[in-house]
Amino acid sequence: MQCDYGTTDVSSPHYWSERYQRGDTPWDLGNPTPAFAALVERLDFPKPTAQYRPHVVIPGCGYGHDALLLAQRGYAVTAVDFAPEPLEVLKQNAHLLGIEVQTLCMDVFALPTHRPAAFDVALEYTCYCAINPTRRQEYAHAVSALLKPNGIVAGLFFPLDEIERTQPPYTVRIDEIRTHFETAGLVLIANEVPLESHPARAGREQLLMFRKPL
Repeated sequence: MQCDYGTTDVSSPHYWSERYQRGDTPWDLGNPTPAFAALVERLDFPKPTAQYRPHVVIPGCGYGHDALLLAQRGYAVTAVDFAPEPLEVLKQNAHLLGIEVQTLCMDVFALPTHRPAAFDVALEYTCYCAINPTRRQEYAHAVSALLKPNGIVAGLFFPLDEIERTQPPYTVRIDEIRTHFETAGLVLIANEVPLESHPARAGREQLLMFRKPL
């Protein structure tokens, strides 16, 4: 089937496929997110044990650097993206590292129908800012629906710019984020500026964690 890659609709997988095909991926840092690498070491982040591996979902995972990081640390990881191109790269890298990462090529808004209440953690970075801003409340509800009771959203929200951006990454606002995720039934448990931000994003991102009540 031929795809029309001329679309500018961010709600279309063709838009993202076209960008990956021409290497237009400025959101990709090339390595795991420093703030997430620090987060998994914290006491308030779920830890794998001999009896249980926490299940983590990463919507809009891209090339999956964070998916690989968590899989290497013993988490059961499901990486989701709209476009097949980055998932193929992720699968190849996981194979080279000898680790398991489940990949799903699908619309994140449809994911709760397939995997309701299936995850202990939802890791959010550059997905919220990539979707059409009019769908942000819908996205918060979708993420909430993916979580088990007592599950958490660990979100590094970017970019906190003063000027409203007219294309992805769309500008985010902390008060708006809180409203959307709290309206989706989640409780804010952490709100901080990470010390470990990538130098190119220092001061432009903030870590928020929400918990789904029992």
